[in-house]
Formats: sequence, structure tokens, C-alpha cells
Amino acid sequence: MRDASECGLEERMEQHILLVVGLNIRDQNRINLEEQRLALAAIANDVELLRVVRDKGSYLVASRYPAAQVVALVSSALLARKPDLKIPGAALVSPTVLAKALAALVSTLLTRYGDDFTVRDHGIKIGDDTWRAGLALPVFPSGVPTDRAIFHKLKNAIVFGWTHGSVLVAKREAKNVHWGKTVTGPAPSQMRLHDGVRVEFTSRSANVLRDLVG
Repeated sequence: MRDASECGLEERMEQHILLVVGLNIRDQNRINLEEQRLALAAIANDVELLRVVRDKGSYLVASRYPAAQVVALVSSALLARKPDLKIPGAALVSPTVLAKALAALVSTLLTRYGDDFTVRDHGIKIGDDTWRAGLALPVFPSGVPTDRAIFHKLKNAIVFGWTHGSVLVAKREAKNVHWGKTVTGPAPSQMRLHDGVRVEFTSRSANVLRDLVG
């Protein structure tokens, strides 16, 4: 039987969605999924990997440590496994908050696009093009200012505003149009324009984030 101290330790474990910046960007900063799993297995006593989706450093983890230490532990573990990696940071958000941001994204897109938006795969039909919705999240410890609805459309990206700590975005599905700077460029520029703050972001498709939340 577990004693009271063990039970108390487990009760203090909190879940986090952690999104590492910059892993496996085409042929750069490579670390395969098995190596990522092994890296996090080495810190399993401090950070438990509950779920990983694809190979870009998108994890659901649990830890008793504060947010800053979770980010540091995961980054250090990856670097211990592959010392040549460049990790400028990571986003960290609770699954509950992320679920609210995803729900806001779906609501926004249904209102704007109606039947041209597909909830199942977060696809948007705009003219002859298919777009994919997602979120840009601030790199820890930055945060997002007060909720704001906007509509800013570029050739390959759309920014719909920000809420629940995330920027609501979409990118055009086309060759060489990838998650990353396609939306993490317009997101902070719009935030500077409207709110006068500078925030760095990392982004993921809503499909990846939904699978992380579970």
C-alpha cells in the first residue's frame, strides 16, 4: 500500500502540452521519434511522457515540477540525446486551456466558412485551395494579451485573432508551405500592430493539437 507522501506526490502531478520549437524542420535539426522517446524516458522520474504526436516535438507530459522546470528538463533531455540540436524554447499550456482554444477556433471557422469548413480534419475550402487550421502558441514564458478578433489574410496564412492564450490561424496547403514561419511570422506582427507587444510563437495544426489533448 502506498503511504500518504506517495499519494500526495501523485496528486500534485500536473499535465502539460509541451511544444518544442524548431525540431525536424525539413532536413534541419533532426531527431527521430524513437530518439525523442528515449530522451524523455531518461527523465521519466521527473517528467512522464503521456502522449507524443508526430515527430516535431509535440508532447503531453505530467510532472510535479513548475512550468519553467518542465521546459528546462525536456529541452535538456533532448540535447543530452542529440547535442547538435538547436532548441530556442518551447510552448507550454494546460490541456484544458488548449481545448478551449481549439473550441474557439472551430467556432470561429464555422461562423465564417460554414460548410466550407470541415471539423473532422480542420480543413477549409477557399476558392480552389484547401487550407488547414491550427494554433500559434507563445514560447514560454511569454503570454498572449486580451482576446481580440481580427481577420488578416495573406497568400499562405490567415490570422483570425487570439483567445485562451493562442492565436487562431490557418495555412494554405501547398508545396513548400509548412507550419512554422508561414504563421509564426504573421501572428506576432499582427499582435505588435494591434496590442504593441512582442511575442515569439511556435505553431501546430489543429489536428496535432486535438490528438495531444485526447
